[in-house]
Amino acid sequence: MDKDLGYFAKHVAQELGVNPNTLRRWAIELEKVGYEFSRNDKGTNGQRIFYQKDIDVLTQFKSLVDQTQSYEDAADIIVSRVKEGVNAPSTHSVNEEKERVEPVKISFTEQELKQYTQSIIEETSAQVSEAVYKRMENLLEQRDQKLLNQLNESMEKRRLEIAAAQEEPASGFWSRLFNRK
Repeated sequence: MDKDLGYFAKHVAQELGVNPNTLRRWAIELEKVGYEFSRNDKGTNGQRIFYQKDIDVLTQFKSLVDQTQSYEDAADIIVSRVKEGVNAPSTHSVNEEKERVEPVKISFTEQELKQYTQSIIEETSAQVSEAVYKRMENLLEQRDQKLLNQLNESMEKRRLEIAAAQEEPASGFWSRLFNRK
């Protein structure tokens, strides 16, 4: 970011990785304790314009809030630092030169985007299909194994019953009735 350019809330929120509503809440907390943001002529109060010094202050504010400071306490600490002219050691001074790596902007034509999206859909579809196929194959294998085990147990039980029946001597009605052999 250029230190001489002003930025709107949406851009600054993206830079800080927060929601624009969160950024607005932070700005209000800082204004309550005396910090002033520049504003443009739009609307009754104007929109806040954030310069690099403001972004540095908001970065410090975010750091304090992330360290479980309340909004009120963080705003008091930040404004006292600004009034004393002390920046937190983790942030750069407004006057300090900073090297920034600009993000690479990739642009696609509509046709390229459609092709890219279609290839992702096809790839994902193939992966999901393969995963479902493997899962079904595994479930069928488990089912077949259980059926085979049950069939073997049933056959073994039947063999034992047949073997036991063949070992019993033939007995008459009266000996079976009185349990005599």
